[in-house]
Amino acid sequence: MLAASRISNRVLQNDAPSLLRAVSVSSVMRQTRPANCTRFGISSSPSASERLEEEFSPLSLQQRRHYSVLSKEEEEKEKARVASLSSYEKEVELRDLDAKLSRLNTLRGINTGELYTMRGKFKFLAKEYGIGFMMWYWTVWTATAILTYGSIELLDVDAIALLAKVDAWTGYDISSKVDPTLGTIGLTIAVNELLEPLRLPIVVFTTKPVVDTLSRR
Repeated sequence: MLAASRISNRVLQNDAPSLLRAVSVSSVMRQTRPANCTRFGISSSPSASERLEEEFSPLSLQQRRHYSVLSKEEEEKEKARVASLSSYEKEVELRDLDAKLSRLNTLRGINTGELYTMRGKFKFLAKEYGIGFMMWYWTVWTATAILTYGSIELLDVDAIALLAKVDAWTGYDISSKVDPTLGTIGLTIAVNELLEPLRLPIVVFTTKPVVDTLSRR
């Protein structure tokens, strides 16, 4: 071990000038690489490590913490401009912005293909009509739940008997511990959720005329 240490020290002493020259050449090449690459037609794109270093630099992280697409100065100017507008001018500008956002959402739906699926139309309507859409959806959901409960009562469907059949299949004893009224309510909710494939198209195709009609009043 001692002999190996002496040999390594001797090698370092003999090759120290060479090592210093190598380090100097490396640093010079790093500083002059873009110019040399341009001169000889070689791509000067940064390496993966350099890209990671730049991406996670303190300045880059500080810029990404600011979630607005506007700089701080631009944001302050916009706030001052909006503050100087009258109520009517704000209303006109908001309507114009809403129209542009609606067009952008439509273009995005076409680009992603979501506009041509029932799930995508549901999301589009939720963005487009907001609280009006949600109120209409829960109105339809409540209406189908009331109709389902009325049908169960009218047809005299015994929820406890159905639960007893489930107990016989699963080996549990839940039917004896459930109140009949709560059993009927639980059956109503279950059946109402099963009606979602039928309820969702109705909501999607009726939201626009219903919400537009109610908003005019």
